[in-house]
Amino acid sequence: MLAIFFCLFIALASAYPARGPCTGDCWTHDPSMIQRESDGTYFRFSTGTGVNTMTSPSLTGPWSDVGAALPNGSKITLDGVDSHDIWAPDVHYQGGTYYMYYVLSKLGTQTSQIGVATSKTMEPGSWTDHGIIGIPANSAYNRIDPNWISINGQQYLQFGSYWQDIYQVALESPLGVGFNTPHQIAYNASLNHRVEGSFLYQHGGFYYLFFSGGIAGSYTATYPAQGEEYRVHVCRSASGTGHFVDESGRSCLESGGTIILASHDQVYAPGGQGVLTDKDLGPVLYYHYYPLSVKQSGGNGIAGYMYGWNELDFSTGWPVVKAV
Repeated sequence: MLAIFFCLFIALASAYPARGPCTGDCWTHDPSMIQRESDGTYFRFSTGTGVNTMTSPSLTGPWSDVGAALPNGSKITLDGVDSHDIWAPDVHYQGGTYYMYYVLSKLGTQTSQIGVATSKTMEPGSWTDHGIIGIPANSAYNRIDPNWISINGQQYLQFGSYWQDIYQVALESPLGVGFNTPHQIAYNASLNHRVEGSFLYQHGGFYYLFFSGGIAGSYTATYPAQGEEYRVHVCRSASGTGHFVDESGRSCLESGGTIILASHDQVYAPGGQGVLTDKDLGPVLYYHYYPLSVKQSGGNGIAGYMYGWNELDFSTGWPVVKAV
């Protein structure tokens, strides 16, 4: 019997490959990563005061904290929300300009707005804040966790957390939605609808919707039941605007979502993910996680989160996390 339990432990421990290495300042929370077009420098943006900005000459580091993207905060005003407390940045490049979508929100409520800022270099302080993008308020969704994509020349934004989960809206321009109406693309009927942090990525003939499921938290005194903590799911669609299904064929609107990364070894509760098309490695899944050793020692709140990454293998038609 002991041998059976030992084998089961080994199987669980090795269910996912080791994360990629990181040197320098490896803290992050809800990261967005991009390589600068001019020189290949890696930028990692995170939830934090004015949007925390890290740079590195390589994916592995050494990473350096270079300051706040928006040191003066956002021009958006929300009752009870500090305009410097900016969440979940999403950065992309188009037409010679970098665009950063970001969030101001009151935790646990639908008092939220998505804004956008632009820069030519991504250097701290170089960003011009344009304020809200104009997604209309609705009791069905929460206007947080934005993610941009272009599909056949039309720009879209994915967003949402809890409530009715993930929505998508067409953009009239990179700076606003105009009169376009959001539509739902993912919903989990269980566990208080714990789905958020969507990221849509095109590869081959499909659009892959990555999202975080489970319970996120500061992880200080209490933790979710085993298996209910954060993890990374995926569904895919041929159109990118609907009909997302998981690997079993289950609709993403009917609680579907194949788990591709969950707690393992020293990686606890991975999530807040995105995908970077690295100029050397190809598709790379990046995410935040909570070190198991920190959890076991009592936790350290948001300060305990760390940056993790793995290459992705799409050879089967579905993303698989690769060993580094």
